[in-house]
Amino acid sequence: MAEAAPATETPVWEPPAGDQEFEFKDIQSAPAWIDKNWASYDRGPALALPAGDLFGTGPYHTKIARVGDTVFFKAATASKPAHFEVIEGEPSPENSTIKIPQVTNASLEDMLKTGTMTPDELGPDAKAQVAGRSPGMAKLVEEGKGAPEPIAVTDLVKTS
Repeated sequence: MAEAAPATETPVWEPPAGDQEFEFKDIQSAPAWIDKNWASYDRGPALALPAGDLFGTGPYHTKIARVGDTVFFKAATASKPAHFEVIEGEPSPENSTIKIPQVTNASLEDMLKTGTMTPDELGPDAKAQVAGRSPGMAKLVEEGKGAPEPIAVTDLVKTS
């Protein structure tokens, strides 16, 4: 009778001895003190770091580090237990996964309907936003069909 192969135990995560930090790029380049089982996905590659109790006893919750974020491990002190901190990195073309929406105090739809703005003045993101919010205006923003004559802003503002 053949003997069963001994079960390999998953190593228990050990926190580093002191404060540590690194910039998260991907799980492969993470330092050895990061548990590779924390690999996650949140709008792109991410790291789900334990928040609160580092050894996973309940209630279990996480802090998410995304590409470009700096991860800090803070060793225990007399007044605080060991914990992770995540500082958001600046978005760059390499690590951005979601475009920041265009923001205006005026309604793009109203400005297009009144002729205060023409479809040519909208960027591709703004066109997609208007078409998504107002399907009836999709042809207007995508093809420029049905756009009213442009109005000069000076015609709307009293100058004297």
